[in-house]
Amino acid sequence: MKIPLIWLKDYVETTKSIKELSADFTQLGLMLDKPLDETNVMDLEQRLNRSDLLSMLGCARDLAAFEGVKLTLPKTYTKPGLKSASDELIKVNVESKVVRRFQTRIFRGIKVGPSPKWLVDRLSAYGMDSINNIVDITNFVMIEYGQPMHAQDIAKLAGDLTIRPSKPGETITTLLGTEVELTKASHVITTGGEPIVILGVVGGKRTGVTSTTTDIVLDAGNYDSRSIRQSSRQLKIMNETVSRDDKFLDPRLIDFALDRATGLILELAGGSYYINDDYYPTPATPQTIKLRLSRLQLLSGMDLDLKLAKKILKSLEYIVIEEGSDTLTLEVPYFRTDIEVEDDLVSDILRIHNYENIPLIALSTPVPNDITDPIYRFEDRLRDLLVAQGAHEHITNSLTQSEGRVDQVVLVNALTSDQNALRTDLIPGLTHVLSTYKKHKLSGIKVFELGKVFRRNEQNYLEGRLLTVMADANSLATLMSSHGIKNYTISKALEIIVAGKVIGSITPTSYTLVTTALLPHTVSYTGIVSDFGHTTSQDLSLLVPTKVIYADILTIIDSLKGDWLGITCKSMTKMDDKINNYLLTLTWEADSKNIDTDKSNIIATLKSKLAISSKS
Repeated sequence: MKIPLIWLKDYVETTKSIKELSADFTQLGLMLDKPLDETNVMDLEQRLNRSDLLSMLGCARDLAAFEGVKLTLPKTYTKPGLKSASDELIKVNVESKVVRRFQTRIFRGIKVGPSPKWLVDRLSAYGMDSINNIVDITNFVMIEYGQPMHAQDIAKLAGDLTIRPSKPGETITTLLGTEVELTKASHVITTGGEPIVILGVVGGKRTGVTSTTTDIVLDAGNYDSRSIRQSSRQLKIMNETVSRDDKFLDPRLIDFALDRATGLILELAGGSYYINDDYYPTPATPQTIKLRLSRLQLLSGMDLDLKLAKKILKSLEYIVIEEGSDTLTLEVPYFRTDIEVEDDLVSDILRIHNYENIPLIALSTPVPNDITDPIYRFEDRLRDLLVAQGAHEHITNSLTQSEGRVDQVVLVNALTSDQNALRTDLIPGLTHVLSTYKKHKLSGIKVFELGKVFRRNEQNYLEGRLLTVMADANSLATLMSSHGIKNYTISKALEIIVAGKVIGSITPTSYTLVTTALLPHTVSYTGIVSDFGHTTSQDLSLLVPTKVIYADILTIIDSLKGDWLGITCKSMTKMDDKINNYLLTLTWEADSKNIDTDKSNIIATLKSKLAISSKS
């Protein structure tokens, strides 16, 4: 989510720099996805399951609560629209189960033209080009509230609007001029039987708003997000609309977004606003959740009280319905579709209270014992050693085609005939991987896989873990040596034998090891003991009279008693005819406790004896 500073300040009054604000957003869980630059735009990474954080208002609301400042909400138009004559209404027929709500409003007598500078500037900072005042308003409100909407030219409609699944062979030309062939997963808005909008994905060019448009129908819908995701992926269309419609939005968001868009259209394009169809078969009901003080204190580990919890939650627009001595009953805001359980409320409280306020307390109980199975540690070391050899790790499919072998596990309910059995070795999958490298003209590549294989022994089903490496015997020798295994043999049957036991097999182009059989023969690496100690260093900037030379400075410092290990002069810069600037670096042991004392002693002595001052 891009957050232009010029736009953010419409809702939150702040004097902080963009660097400071990005640090605040990081504390809120929205880290920078790209470095800051001179554009004063934060590109925040959206990892949370919150659809409201794909809106300017959602991000601003959290920031205002975190900073403890007022959130300024945008001005909306709440007056009821005019009533149209029955023959001027545009009826909406919904023949699709994916539609939860679809509201339309009609505007007549508008004037389409360029957008004002403030609107163009905000869209431009976000990364959107200005089209005209109507299209710009729909884009602006979508980014502001997180609710996509479309405007259609009424003069270009062939009758009423119908929402239905697409039909085989149907196509649509998008607003960008691209012709798209619809899939069976798509749903469309049609007029006169012809698709004009891919539902929840992109609008069509046929009914788009132009400079000659005078009457429009503005729509905003709420859909089954699973359908939007499936449709957009199949059509390979990802845009600002899809990124919001494929999230779980609340149908009530439509009212706020359309009220905002209505006010802007009447202000910037004039005309009159008329009410039209609002398909809303199952209105959403407010959700209530109870917060217990005991649960808040248990999860936070802090002695927080309900007064603080209430203040934070109200700043996030939760409504307190009932307040007890140790409980709060709250109505969840319509835009917080991610809130499901009491612990979500605790998470909000801790986030706004700032995680840095959670005190660091030593554990009062012993650290739990490490129960990781040694085989997993061993396999991780095998991976590291093979990667050090330049090999690439791959994970191939466990399903393969049945070869008619008695010991092969064949699936009863296989989805396809070429994946109807479990693999008995890893070589076929890695061979396919190498063929892909070869297609891309990459040769000499080593690949390996650590994975399970499966066999059937009469009525028993067996599984084991193998390491297969597609490489020559030199790779095997290096791997064995790294584990301290110097004596191993290859039998006539191409078996790898260590201490009289078979631990794997080899071919001219690969070798396979049974990891559980190899582990007992490995020798632990003792490592090398080093006398190297860690140090720390700090710079000291000195303003030195020109008559004083570096040797004089060293003489004074050497006469002092301190813990520093050494001194280096990094640079000497002539400031003017009277002063030179020396930059010194002093080094101490990393665990020294006297760094600050030593620095203060050096600076004070140099000042008193050589009239040297310090910029440090």
